[in-house]
Amino acid sequence: MTALLPWRVRGKPLRVMLFVDGENLAIRYGNMLGDKKLPDHVHFKKDEYVWSDVLNAALELYEMSRSHYYTSAIGADDVRAVSEDTLRSFRMDAPRVFQRFKGRGSKRVDISLTTEFLLHAFRDNYDIAILVSGDEDFVPAVEAVADHGKMVVLWALPDGLSPALRRTVHHYFDLSKVLLTDKPAAWASVFHDKPS
Repeated sequence: MTALLPWRVRGKPLRVMLFVDGENLAIRYGNMLGDKKLPDHVHFKKDEYVWSDVLNAALELYEMSRSHYYTSAIGADDVRAVSEDTLRSFRMDAPRVFQRFKGRGSKRVDISLTTEFLLHAFRDNYDIAILVSGDEDFVPAVEAVADHGKMVVLWALPDGLSPALRRTVHHYFDLSKVLLTDKPAAWASVFHDKPS
């Protein structure tokens, strides 16, 4: 089975940073979930955020430098502040919630994610970046980060996943294996590939 994060290097902990395109993920997740029951471990607010306690458990196995979550919400500053607090409760160190206007997302989500994704790579703040998105717009940023010697893992839902983005990353994990299942016995098997 393909793991969430496949790399282990003896003697050297790999520094991992998480970059979640939350707006994109929540929209795709809502499309895939449809009328199905929300699994108990999943936290979901339509078009705004989705995350799982299982993903946090997997991330605890690595040296996390920082977790970024980018999304947008309709409403005033106090509404967005509540969303930021919610994201912090999911162990996101750096939640970014931008204002969204009815009928369209916020361009600041993609621009902010790309900026920080690149800056942290060039400042050598991580060895592996986990990009949670399916958007083809990230292909040039992934190529730049990889050219800088960093590994990029893509966590994405298959709904609307760009084939070009999937081909560009070093490793891909299908998040529907976690976010759309309520089978605790299966969770451990997605954390790592079996040692060779």
